[in-house]
Amino acid sequence: MLPWPLVLVLIGAVSVGLYGYYWPTKPPDLVEFVIPWYNHIVDRGPVSAFAHPFSNYTPPYLYLLAAASLAHNVLGPVSVIKWLSVAGTGFLALAVADLVKALGGKPKRAAFTFIVPTIALNAALLAQCDALWAGACVFALASMMRGRTIMSLVWCGVAISFKAQAAFIAPFIVGTLIGRRTPLWQWTIPGLIYAAFMAPAWLMGWPATDLATIYERQADWFEWPGNLANPWIWATQFASGAAQPFYVLGYAAAAAAAIGICVLSANALRRPKAMLLLALLSAFALPFLLPKMHERYYFLADALAFSLILTAPTPRNLYLATTIQIASLGSILSYVYFHAFPAPALVGAIVAGMATFAIYREAISAGPGRRRASSDVDDPPERGEHAFVHHLA
Repeated sequence: MLPWPLVLVLIGAVSVGLYGYYWPTKPPDLVEFVIPWYNHIVDRGPVSAFAHPFSNYTPPYLYLLAAASLAHNVLGPVSVIKWLSVAGTGFLALAVADLVKALGGKPKRAAFTFIVPTIALNAALLAQCDALWAGACVFALASMMRGRTIMSLVWCGVAISFKAQAAFIAPFIVGTLIGRRTPLWQWTIPGLIYAAFMAPAWLMGWPATDLATIYERQADWFEWPGNLANPWIWATQFASGAAQPFYVLGYAAAAAAAIGICVLSANALRRPKAMLLLALLSAFALPFLLPKMHERYYFLADALAFSLILTAPTPRNLYLATTIQIASLGSILSYVYFHAFPAPALVGAIVAGMATFAIYREAISAGPGRRRASSDVDDPPERGEHAFVHHLA
């Protein structure tokens, strides 16, 4: 084993090379959306910019972009936006460290988050903010594992305030709330947090009706079956015009999966392995089944699978993380480099199917229906790393 200070140096060196290589690249979404938003903020000022709608994102990310715009005299738009994304990756690394700690592992291993391929590309290449909502979801999972339901719901509210994709973990969260017989007033916490995050923009002039319908209108921007590595990418490539009548099949399959995950989660409250795997299944199976999914929608699953192998790098866990990473990476590479014929995403859709089945199988084997063994852990995972790592293996 290398000394930890040397490991950090190597992580830093790889990060500098990887991020530096992709830093000058301007992907389509950056040019079409984020840079114009940034220029609007610079032109109008970080407060006056919110006097009327100027983005199809909810305001929380725009607040951060407005704060980052104060550096516009020092850095160009691309650098400011990408540095904000790197800061988001740092937030995600903290969340992964917290989850690993909740699982009984070594939090310092979360430093590797910066060089997970899809996580690094999300910041250095795409300049996206997915690390923010995904990090909040990871914090929510860690809090739920510790039995801190209110804090978990606060983090859920933070996550959904940044991106609607935070709903991918909702079946797991709802199942745990049902299993714990959570008081109804606590169910309102995410909505209250969302309203609190919208309030500053509303007070500055952004109409409340627009704020309340941003996610509804986002769906209208994306009309083809999808560019994520799931079965719908095949329809996008070969039968885009004929696919829409079949969307209902994807919605029905996702709804059935969500109900199943909810039921399993309600009965897995004292099994850390099952909780993590069910959260991972929720984060991966829903975007796998749904149509109109974007190339980045496996991002939360990337982070959860990475947390799993940081805690217990067993062959089964490595298989799960690798297949998820292949599907997610294939989606991103197709979006940037293979738009005409998305071969990596088409292959990744097959790998994603394998990953979905493998996660489901592992979640079932770790759930309440399996035969108990002496290595099972019934209490929260604060009992120590060795016990929980053995349990994960």
